[in-house]
Amino acid sequence: MTGDVPMAGHSGAGSRPAFWNQLGFGEFPVLLAPLAGVSDHPFRRVCARAGATLTYVEMLSATAIVFRSKRTFEMMRRHETETRLGVQLTGKSAAEVGEAVALIDDQPFDTVDLNMGCPVNKVTRAGCGSAILRDPERVYQTVKAARAATAKPLSAKIRLGWDKGSRNFLETAAAVESGGADFMTVHGRLRSDDYSAPVDLEAIATVCKAVRIPVFANGNIFSLEDGAHVRRVTGCAGIMVSRGALGNPWLFRDLSLGREVPVTLGEWRETVRDHLEWQQDEYGGHGNGAVCMRKHLLWYAKGWPGVKPLREKINTAESMSGMLALIDEFAGSLAALGCVERQSLVSGFAGDSSRFTWDPKYEMDRGLDRGVGDDGLVDLGSSPSAPQTTGFPRPAIPGSDAVSIL
Repeated sequence: MTGDVPMAGHSGAGSRPAFWNQLGFGEFPVLLAPLAGVSDHPFRRVCARAGATLTYVEMLSATAIVFRSKRTFEMMRRHETETRLGVQLTGKSAAEVGEAVALIDDQPFDTVDLNMGCPVNKVTRAGCGSAILRDPERVYQTVKAARAATAKPLSAKIRLGWDKGSRNFLETAAAVESGGADFMTVHGRLRSDDYSAPVDLEAIATVCKAVRIPVFANGNIFSLEDGAHVRRVTGCAGIMVSRGALGNPWLFRDLSLGREVPVTLGEWRETVRDHLEWQQDEYGGHGNGAVCMRKHLLWYAKGWPGVKPLREKINTAESMSGMLALIDEFAGSLAALGCVERQSLVSGFAGDSSRFTWDPKYEMDRGLDRGVGDDGLVDLGSSPSAPQTTGFPRPAIPGSDAVSIL
């Protein structure tokens, strides 16, 4: 990546905080954001193999954790192949978040993140996600309570504010730092912004200069060019990739290497086949696991010619084996046409919003208004009738519609 930029508040490797090497961050970390309904083990494994420095389980409800929700604890299961893994949660009060962090502190996670940026209505109406941004004192108390509950590296993810009348990102960032967080991620939009709104990199740069802890930038990172641009403009310590990773785990490789490596047809086919295999190992060959895999295959189809018939077939596929046959058939047809490399995907910072010509996740996010898994979503609004026994059995199938991003 061009344009070497030092970490905000740190003059060199010798001054890096202790947790930096502990989390394997290196010179310029590239993190996979917690993506609700997406960040299960198979997807995390694909991204980690491609070069993601750190991955997270999807955002969880502190309420569900406090009430020992079985489904929520199942969602936290760590696969034996994962070398580093983080957990992200959001809650209705500082006390609840602190209690939840204490309850999961002995679970196999390397770091804890506090979500203060999710814009989904069902989440914010419960006083969670970006609703926390409206009260910087609550931000401070929430981080402080979590800090008291764990010695693990602690971070928070924020937005620039609730709406145009409350762009309080500097006050919020100061509260995160004062509460005891080790680092933070800033998404360069307001809660009221649509995803077509531009990402305010200058605001992120202002945060980087204002605090001493490392700041990660997030928003519209779809290409190597985007990562270099964000780093150059903001001076951030690292970046967090969200939608850009969907169907394109190779983005982590490009960002880590600092150069774009073409995705060959053979590599694409192998990665998709591996994802299918890991999905089947996790959830079985039929049922909700197969339905959930459809969205991934739709995303993987980006960048290849003649994908419309493939998409139509994917939308009705009912088994992993059937999907595998579709991928093999499609790859064979591309090879016969002499198509050996995927087209480069568009930049998130070049051109207007029409460049996102087909984004199934965006469509589902807006249509379903989802921000956490089914169990967590229920628990955000009301307490379960009775606590459930926790444990780590076979993980729950992520709902095919639980796909909102942060």
